[in-house]
Amino acid sequence: MKMDYFIDTSVWISFFRDETLEYGEKIDRLIEEDRVHINGIVLAEILTGARNDAEFERLASALSGLKFIPADRSSFLAAGRYGSLLRRKGASVPLSDVIIAADCISRNLILIEKDKHFCTIAEHLPLRREGEKRKSNRA
Repeated sequence: MKMDYFIDTSVWISFFRDETLEYGEKIDRLIEEDRVHINGIVLAEILTGARNDAEFERLASALSGLKFIPADRSSFLAAGRYGSLLRRKGASVPLSDVIIAADCISRNLILIEKDKHFCTIAEHLPLRREGEKRKSNRA
């Protein structure tokens, strides 16, 4: 069985800017196979970066076919639980990244990212990820 994926804003930005991207072909294939999920956090982050109405519409259209993860009470309870655990472990990460991680964990999605916070999260939670190999900033 093929796994589904969640792509973080950090990767989408490079993808949409047509920059050389390690995951470009993979993302195209995953989209074609309908295996990419998105949540409201990433959707809003990407659209916030639009420079004008035409770019906003182009981005919104490009993302409209992805599987959308709705936010409900259980999503936020999971994110709160994970955020609390991370804080107790001394890991400081943005709430938006905790919500993304919670969505990925609860739906068994592989996260494609290039954000150092997810490396830190994965040290403490069962987050499956494909990202740059790097060390966290933990002391």
